[in-house]
Amino acid sequence: MASNSEPAQWRCPDWMTRLGFTIAFAVLGLLVFRGLLSNSVSRWSTEPQYSHGFVIPLIALWLGWYRRDRIVAGEARCCEAGLLLIALGVVSHLVSAWFYFEAIDGIGLIMFIAGTVLLIWGRRFFVGIWPAVFFLTFMLPLPFQLEKLLSAPLQLMGANESAWFIQAFGIPAIAQGNTILMGETRLGVAEACSGLRMLMVFIAISAAAVIVSRRTRWEKVLILFSAIPIALICNILRIVATAVAHHSVGQE
Repeated sequence: MASNSEPAQWRCPDWMTRLGFTIAFAVLGLLVFRGLLSNSVSRWSTEPQYSHGFVIPLIALWLGWYRRDRIVAGEARCCEAGLLLIALGVVSHLVSAWFYFEAIDGIGLIMFIAGTVLLIWGRRFFVGIWPAVFFLTFMLPLPFQLEKLLSAPLQLMGANESAWFIQAFGIPAIAQGNTILMGETRLGVAEACSGLRMLMVFIAISAAAVIVSRRTRWEKVLILFSAIPIALICNILRIVATAVAHHSVGQE
């Protein structure tokens, strides 16, 4: 029992054994979800809007370390509820394989990771670092249908709003779909320039800021949702800067 002069802390005397089990479950997770993880790494490497996926696991580890003071004091005890989450994760993987729906596989991976932490390190530990676990969601690509649903409106918005600002620089410009006409020049707002990349990155950054901040709930909500207008404004500025440079300096 801790003395009155010493603050109560979370204790884990058998941490090496638990670490060994964690590594074993991590290897198991890599084997079960290897298809999802391989596809994710491939998309991180080839699709600009998901290139931030490489750093998300590192940020998640840092967030967990930052929140270590929020781990509930007491002795580390395994939590059997983690087994249920692990089982649900594996079932989700099997369902996704059956229906060819990768989004369900992503949910299964997060449940598997959360269940592993809960089972091996216990409820007290999980209560402290759970936001870091669910932050890993940002490393998973959006479902294809949702990505297409977001990209098209973002392209149109980027073209329409950018055309107005380009005109403010004295350059004749008009938006036709996702193409900006500037005299004989046609500037296409490609899918890669839709702003989805900035939107994903800014939301991830805002979520990390919310996790580490100790502000009021409404301030955290404001920080999180501010990522949307900031990302859209930054993307429009990028398109306008490209158009102005193209008009003033030339294509080269």
